[in-house]
Amino acid sequence: MKNIEVFKNIKEETYEELKNILTTRKLSKKEILFYEREITNKVYFIKEGKMSIFKINESGERKVIFILRSGQMINNILIDESKSNTVSCEAFEQTTILECDSKDLLKIMEKDFSLTKNILLHMENINRRLYRQLKNSISIRIDKKLAAKLYRISREFGVDKGEWTLINANLTITYIADMLGCKRESLSRAMKILQDKDLVKIENKKVYVRKNELSAYFKYT
Repeated sequence: MKNIEVFKNIKEETYEELKNILTTRKLSKKEILFYEREITNKVYFIKEGKMSIFKINESGERKVIFILRSGQMINNILIDESKSNTVSCEAFEQTTILECDSKDLLKIMEKDFSLTKNILLHMENINRRLYRQLKNSISIRIDKKLAAKLYRISREFGVDKGEWTLINANLTITYIADMLGCKRESLSRAMKILQDKDLVKIENKKVYVRKNELSAYFKYT
C-alpha cells in the first residue's frame, strides 16, 4: 500500500481503515479486469506491474489509451452507480492489484480531505493526458504522433542508458499501433522515419529513444 500514489500524506487512521477494506488480487498478462459498458462497483489500484486501458471502435479495432504503472489508481469512482465503464482494462503484464468497494472508499474519503484531494489530483492528471492525446490526434503526421507517444512512455517507463533512454516495457509494433489507433504498416513506416533520424533504435526487441530530441521533433518540426 505504501507505493500507492493517492495514499500519500493521509492520516494514519485513514491508512489503517484502507488496509481493512483493500484486498489483493493477481492478474495474468492480458487478463481482463473490466470491460467497457460494464457496471463496476469497485475501485482498483496497481500494487505491482502495469495495466492497459483501451477502447474498441465500431470496426472492432483496439485503441490503447494509457499504460498505467505501479502505484497508480486504475479507474474512477462512479458516484452514480447506474453509470457504466467508458473503457476496458487488462493486465499489460503479470500484475498485482488492490481492490475495494466504491462505497467503502467514499466513506473514508468523507473523513480525510487529503485522500479526497489526492484522488481529485489523480483525475485531473488523467484529464490533462486525455487533452494532450486529443491535441496530438488532430491533423498531425503519424511520425509526430509516434514521437509524442514514445516521449510520453519514456518519461513514465524510461531507464537512462547514457545518450539513449530504454523504454522498460514490452512494446511491440502491433501494440504501439494499437496505442495510436493506426494500422501496423503505417506504424512501421513512421518508426522507420524516426530510426532514420536517429531518434529511435530497436535492439533485441527493446525500444530506445533520444528523449529530448523526440520532444523537439514533435513540438517544432
